[in-house]
Amino acid sequence: MRTKLTLAFLLSIAFYTVNAQFPAYYFGLKAAPQISWIKPNVDTYTGNGVKIGFDWGFIAEYNFSENHSITSGFNMLFNGGKLKFPAVQNGDTGTMNRNYFLKYVEIPLTLKMRTNPINGIRYFGRIGLGTAFKIGSKKTDEFTGSDGNTVTSTKISNDKITFVRESLIVGLGAEYEIKGGPKLGAELTFNNGFTNILNGKNTANPSVQEKAVPNFFELAFSVLF
Repeated sequence: MRTKLTLAFLLSIAFYTVNAQFPAYYFGLKAAPQISWIKPNVDTYTGNGVKIGFDWGFIAEYNFSENHSITSGFNMLFNGGKLKFPAVQNGDTGTMNRNYFLKYVEIPLTLKMRTNPINGIRYFGRIGLGTAFKIGSKKTDEFTGSDGNTVTSTKISNDKITFVRESLIVGLGAEYEIKGGPKLGAELTFNNGFTNILNGKNTANPSVQEKAVPNFFELAFSVLF
């Protein structure tokens, strides 16, 4: 019994000491412009350019040492990409240029590692995983037929997008803490998807299952309290 009380006492002191040195939690907001693209995993499919996207989100940081944190929260992602592939439309065989518009809610879980302050600024690296859930998906198509004519469709809903997206998150950034105020941060992040997001089949060759992963770079600006 005495041993348990002693252990509890020591843990209480350690907890108090840690929290006396630095805040245990930070909460804040972020906003980030993006450059996104979709990388196909099918031989007859090619990427067809990048898109400008955007996301915003809520940040929660739990500090378990002065320079190490577990970060989470949620991100509202608005991005997509473009693919080019063979297709059949109205009985005509040609080439499809498809533009994807994707919306996800992402739950990140990452480890954040900071330096000690250098002229008032802490530099950090961040790595972890992101799980995103689709809340919307649309597409526009440009089909060029065998006669060389191109037909462009209006933006319509696309149900051939999987519900869950998994990714690896890697980031580098810096943060500055205003004395007696919030922390201001900037971070360049690469979000590398590693699960297929397409669940349709190619219209020119129905034996071909569509496969592709989405990726994006973002430049995030944040404020933490």
